[in-house]
Amino acid sequence: MATRTISARAQTTVQDLVVPSTQLPVRVTGMQSMASKMWIPFIGMGFMIVLAALVIGIVTSASAADWFSFSKATREAAATGSPLALEKAFVESTKAWLPAFKFLGVGMILGGVTFLLATILGALRTGGGRVQEALGGSVHLIKPPMTATLFPMFMMMGMMLLIAALIVGIVDASLTYGYWNHSIANELNTALEGSAFLSTLSTISSIDMWLSPLKFLGMAFLLSGIGLALATIVRVLRWQSSRLWELLS
Repeated sequence: MATRTISARAQTTVQDLVVPSTQLPVRVTGMQSMASKMWIPFIGMGFMIVLAALVIGIVTSASAADWFSFSKATREAAATGSPLALEKAFVESTKAWLPAFKFLGVGMILGGVTFLLATILGALRTGGGRVQEALGGSVHLIKPPMTATLFPMFMMMGMMLLIAALIVGIVDASLTYGYWNHSIANELNTALEGSAFLSTLSTISSIDMWLSPLKFLGMAFLLSGIGLALATIVRVLRWQSSRLWELLS
C-alpha cells in the first residue's frame, strides 16, 4: 500500500500543474472550447459532402450510360462541342475531381471526431478539477503531454492536404474537360508528337499519378491525429486515477 502511494505521488509531482485558488473552478482551454462548438458542424458538413458526392455520382453514371449507348464509331467521331463530346468531357472531368471531393467529406467527418475527442479532454479537465476541489485538496492538472500538442496539428495538416487535393483535382478536371471535348477519331487519336493534345494528356496523367497518394497522405494525418488524441485521453485517465488515489490515501 505504502509503495503504491509513494509511486502515485511521485508520478503526479513530476507531471502536475498546480492551479491557484484564484483560477478556480478549472476551465477548458481555448482550443477545447472551440472544439466543443466545431465537432457537430464538421461532422454535419462532412456527411453532406459525402451525400452530395453520391448524388453527383448518380448523375454522372446516367451520362456515362447514355454515352456508351452509341456505337464505338459514333462516339469517337463526335465533333468538338457536339452533345456526345460534351458528355464524354463531363464524365471524364467528374472522375478527376469527385474522388478528392469525397475524401474531403470523409476528412471533415474525421476532423469532427478529432474535435469531439478534444471536447472529451476538456470535460476530463474540468471534471477532474471539480473532484479535487470537492475532496478538499489542492487542484492539480496534468502537464500536457506531447501527444496533446501534436494531435491538433496532425488534424489541421490532414485537412489542408485534402483541401489542396481538391483544388488540384478541380484544375485537373478543367484540363480533362478541355482535352475530351474533341473528336477522338479525328483529333485525339491523330495527335502528333509535341502537339498541345499530347502535352495536355501528359499533364493529366502525371497529376493522376501523385494526386491519389496526396489524398491518402491527408487521411493518414487525420487518422494519426485521432490516434494521438486517444493516447492523450488514456494518459489523462491514468494520471487522474493516480491523483485520486493520492488524495484518498
